[in-house]
Amino acid sequence: MSEITKPSIDIDIEIENFNQNFDPAHPYIRATHIKNCEIKNLDIDGIEFENTIFSHVTFKDVSFEKIFLRDVQFNSCDLSLANFNQTTMQRVEFNNCQLTGITMADGRLQNVLFNQCNLRLAGLGYTMKKYVHFIECLLNEVDFYHSKWSNIFFEKCELTGANLSNTKLKGINLSDSSFDYLTVRTADLYGCIVNPIQAQQLSALLGLIIK
Repeated sequence: MSEITKPSIDIDIEIENFNQNFDPAHPYIRATHIKNCEIKNLDIDGIEFENTIFSHVTFKDVSFEKIFLRDVQFNSCDLSLANFNQTTMQRVEFNNCQLTGITMADGRLQNVLFNQCNLRLAGLGYTMKKYVHFIECLLNEVDFYHSKWSNIFFEKCELTGANLSNTKLKGINLSDSSFDYLTVRTADLYGCIVNPIQAQQLSALLGLIIK
């Protein structure tokens, strides 16, 4: 497994009430530890976070389209249903986060780690991902439709119901993860690495009958 580049973070200040300290007219935050608070009722395009840590933060009714994240870490945060469409992420970590239903369509992710996160029903279609790792994540019914992948790794993930249509899986190793079924085109399975049980599960897509 190729190593991803971790965030480089140096914190200057800490805040526990984001909404009171944030100026929507200048949506740029850096060198800040945001913790133990709720970020709510914000609809801002192009917000930027750099050199930032979020700890135990809940995002509620938040739409941050075209969000830019560089050297950012989310720890035990709840971003369920957040709108991060057209996101750009560079050196970002999500650790033990709730990401149910989050949308990151049309995004660009590079050197991003999802560690022990719940991404059920997340929308990650039409994204470009390079050096992205999913470790012990719930990825049930995640939409990866029409994604472009390079150096993507799944380690002990649950992928039942994931939509991988129009996403080339050559060189992608699913053998350490589990699924009951996937939505995927047979043409996209070429070169995908699976274990024997998964090969049986996918055989129906190829019209095979195994005796």
